[in-house]
Amino acid sequence: MSNIATPNKKISLFSAVALSATCMVGSGWLFSSQLAAKEAGNWAFLAWVLAALLVLSVGMCLSKVVAIYPVRGATTRSSSLSHNNVFGMPFSFANWFGIMVTVATEAQATTQYLSAAIDKQSLMGDDGLTLNGKLLALGILVLYLVINYYGVKLLAKINNVITVLKVFTPLFTIGVLMLAHFDTSNFHLATTGGFGAGSAITAIVGAGLIYSFNGFQTTVAFASEIKDPTRNIPKAIIYSIGIVLTLYLCLQFAFMGAIPHEVLANGWASLNFSSPLMNLAILLGINFLAILLVADSVVSPSGTGYAYLGSASRMLYAMAKEGQMPRWIAKLCPVYNFSKRSMIINFILTALVLWNAKSWASLMVVVTGYHIIGYMAAPVSMSALKPKTKAFGLVVFTCLGMIMTTIPSGDLLMMNISLSILVLVFWVIQRKQGFAHLLLFSAPFMIYLWLLYISPNWIVSLALSIAFFLFVTNQKYVDFCKKEKEKGKEEIVDEEIVGEEIA
Repeated sequence: MSNIATPNKKISLFSAVALSATCMVGSGWLFSSQLAAKEAGNWAFLAWVLAALLVLSVGMCLSKVVAIYPVRGATTRSSSLSHNNVFGMPFSFANWFGIMVTVATEAQATTQYLSAAIDKQSLMGDDGLTLNGKLLALGILVLYLVINYYGVKLLAKINNVITVLKVFTPLFTIGVLMLAHFDTSNFHLATTGGFGAGSAITAIVGAGLIYSFNGFQTTVAFASEIKDPTRNIPKAIIYSIGIVLTLYLCLQFAFMGAIPHEVLANGWASLNFSSPLMNLAILLGINFLAILLVADSVVSPSGTGYAYLGSASRMLYAMAKEGQMPRWIAKLCPVYNFSKRSMIINFILTALVLWNAKSWASLMVVVTGYHIIGYMAAPVSMSALKPKTKAFGLVVFTCLGMIMTTIPSGDLLMMNISLSILVLVFWVIQRKQGFAHLLLFSAPFMIYLWLLYISPNWIVSLALSIAFFLFVTNQKYVDFCKKEKEKGKEEIVDEEIVGEEIA
């Protein structure tokens, strides 16, 4: 039986939009309104718009790549397709790892929300989830696995229903909060002057706005399974980001207006609700809304979690296809047309992360950092494949580079160390290619990341980003990468022939 998806198994434009929207409306919407207000005050609205424009720009870069290569897991394969698998390896690892860890954070978030409604002492302790809490979270992971295990059509059907519920609850919350209490004086606090445009930029990472929008790239991961990907993928990205941005802006407006003025005596920075929207509903005496939010706090993270598990499995498959992971992973199930081996590996790794994680908040900024590193491959790949788009790619890449300077130094250090370790492991696995070969293609980006850590200044970041981008998108460097890529393919074929002869 062919491994190519048949037309009746392809995802429609509506399902593609729903898939991205579902991933974006996860646990982030339950926290980011408060975090954005704390970080930026009234400038929170600008922060949301800037975050949306940033991810939309990355999405357009990716859509250009999949227009040429509408392949499974294109999010992680873009730089491998435009250059080679060694060059694309750091981007692929960062993108895949960020998506995979997000699955764990969503399962943990669901468990934490349930603890407030069921029995906090049995599920949550001072140091995070208890043994019972971890077992419940693992049970939720198993549910994600079952939904994905039976293929893309089941995922799409369940996702369409979940999307309606996930979009309805925030809209209902916005309406109820604005009708129950709305104080315009909240937007004219004496402490508002302490915020500015710089606060909006900082909030893009610090308030979890990138984290909240990250689901836009899920559609790209399913590129080979979407009807007419050249036309539908950019539309799905634009529509889903537009819908979710409108939702987030309205929610931010309703949240900031609904807070009783006396709670803001010390300004927006003093807000400290543990469950912002639920705490606000209880404070206003809207008990039915609090109950609804408890239910949605289970649905929203779960909807994101199972969709991301499917996306992460396709990313790992893509890396295996490009030779960045063992090739035995890249075997498709002939019935459901995806790699069940990749799915099981992602499930096991996610379970390990979940079992050792302490809190949702502690992982959010780190996950965001990995996402941004993964995004950087998009403008580089687009510009290498379509040189006429280089100016746009340069703008997108430099913006991402400057946003990296807003990540806390400790988190950036941990990210760089983890990626460096993965690169070294990859070098050991691929040592037959030669150290000089591996160093030439993977070292430039790692050097760039370490320089960003050493000199976290936006001017230095701008200069470094421009220099790196122009170097790796130079046509001579791109052609050299492709030449080595073809040579690597020939070596693989030769090895396979020798293996067959020995057999």
